Amino acid sequence: MEKVIEVNDLSFGYTQNNVLEHVSFFVEKGDFAVIIGDNGVGKSTMVKLLLGVLKPTSGEIRVGGKKLVSISKTNIGYLPQNGGSRAAAFPATCEEIVMSSLYRKIGFARFPGKAHRAKVLEALTAVDMQDKRRALIGELSGGQQQRVMLARVLAGDPEVLILDEPTVGVDAESVDRLLHILHHLNIEKNVTIVMVTHDIEKVGPYANRVLCLSEGACREEALPDATIVHAHAHSHAHGNAEHIHCANCEHADKKGSFAHDAQHCAECSHCTDFHVHGGHIHAHAPSVKNKEKEVE
Repeated sequence: MEKVIEVNDLSFGYTQNNVLEHVSFFVEKGDFAVIIGDNGVGKSTMVKLLLGVLKPTSGEIRVGGKKLVSISKTNIGYLPQNGGSRAAAFPATCEEIVMSSLYRKIGFARFPGKAHRAKVLEALTAVDMQDKRRALIGELSGGQQQRVMLARVLAGDPEVLILDEPTVGVDAESVDRLLHILHHLNIEKNVTIVMVTHDIEKVGPYANRVLCLSEGACREEALPDATIVHAHAHSHAHGNAEHIHCANCEHADKKGSFAHDAQHCAECSHCTDFHVHGGHIHAHAPSVKNKEKEVE
């Protein structure tokens, strides 16, 4: 599987004392990776490093195999914490907020064309906010604002999404809708997701990687045993069909059984067929096509 983000022996400190020390990890294409840890361990610092806002004291970060210089030169999209509430003060519609991400493509002193407006509608539809496209963003709930800001990021067609505590200050129902949207992007669009969160119980079922920052170091942890894991986007070609690993089956397999629960598996629940192949259960996914170059 292709490594889209590589952190190699990274250290960083705002003073002589390092916040992060000799941190190494990687994120593969199709991962839904969550970064967890107590307050003050450097989660937000790590996000800033991944975005190129801060520079490592030592070590390096590689994105797409190239050393990270600036996020503008990558295919990374970023959704900050409470991004919607920051935009709420602007007297702008949802369409205008999303369109603002395309200004560089539109060009200076030029008006958006038909293709730009279509891209904005596509992005708003992806987050189920197309019906609110002409509403002022300040009139929306916190959860709706966050989804509009996600649409703004999606309009740039990112292959990797980095989200910093996107569920903070959002009601439970809106959190569920946001996670469902991110899950769809991860499964259907093969968008790689890296999310900083404190809410592992909510986010855990959608993730396949858990990276824990503690005492300046990073270690990978298993999901809690009780977690019902949804499918994730690691896929491979098998014959003429495309198959997606069911993470629920993978975790069950590690425990010595194939206790598949299609009712709780968002991908397998709408697949037409699934079978055992190479020690794992795989689901036919008709909606995922023509990605031979992206799979193992």
